[in-house]
Amino acid sequence: MRTKLLLKLILVLLLVGCSVDPIEEDLMKYPATEVNAGVDEYGCAGEDKIQTITLAEASAIESWDEVRKLYLSMLDLGTPKDGAFDPAIWDLIDAFNDPERESQLGDYTTTYSLSSDDCFDSVQLTIRVIPDSSDPICELYAGEDASRELQLGEASAIESWDEVRKLYLSLLEPGVSRNGSFDPSIWDLIDAFNDGSDPLGDYTTIYTIIDGDCSDSVELTITVVPDRADPPVCDLDAGPDNVKTLTRSEAAALPSWDEVRKLYLSLLAPGIPKNGSFDPSIWDLINQFNEPGDNLGDYTTVYTLTNGECTDTVKLTISVIED
Repeated sequence: MRTKLLLKLILVLLLVGCSVDPIEEDLMKYPATEVNAGVDEYGCAGEDKIQTITLAEASAIESWDEVRKLYLSMLDLGTPKDGAFDPAIWDLIDAFNDPERESQLGDYTTTYSLSSDDCFDSVQLTIRVIPDSSDPICELYAGEDASRELQLGEASAIESWDEVRKLYLSLLEPGVSRNGSFDPSIWDLIDAFNDGSDPLGDYTTIYTIIDGDCSDSVELTITVVPDRADPPVCDLDAGPDNVKTLTRSEAAALPSWDEVRKLYLSLLAPGIPKNGSFDPSIWDLINQFNEPGDNLGDYTTVYTLTNGECTDTVKLTISVIED
């Protein structure tokens, strides 16, 4: 009787062993998201693949065998399932569960290799773990906040709605889409400027660009300031820079402050007024020459002419050399 039971048990095991490979059945659990490897032709192991799953989905995978089946599900149809993984499935699981890992998010890539008479090839298989959030992963960028000043006269001279719109769009960084929306609208900004009260101040709008479920915004500001008086038209000319060389003995022989002043004034071009100012002053230059040392070198002053709001300067230099 025991013999008959044993034979029946062996028969059942043989039947189970000849049934469909459970790996093939489980492949439908993990529909792979294929990413073309970037080549038109590939070997018998198929194309490189990437499949994206959320962190919760990755954490819910129950066993080493389920992880293995997930990677095998990414192979092209008909690719043998008896290849080798490098790194191994256990290594991938350990990397995911590593307590020192800063985040479990990211790519977990293994090289799946086949080596037989029928196929000697390898393919990269990647599981990409992303956040659980249902929010889209957005890379839309509207740029940094930007502003510009306009004088009241310039702002008042803008002719139309479209010119105001172009003014705000000009504040955007290069490459940012120009088909976004303004809040407040361009008309609202124009009305605020024309409302009869003081038009000076900031006119700010939030510019928003949208692409599908993704959006990004930037703050754009036009600041209207009082008109500034035009700068005076100046034709004052202090002439070109000039240098004169003296020996140490000649420089030391200058008898007074006034003689040193006349020496520097002699370096001015003909016709230049002599009522300007020196910086450093003549006394500073004399004191510098009289400091202990060899007294050689350049003694330069900036001579400045002033007429109302107009000024001009010239560099004058006495270069003292050895006798």
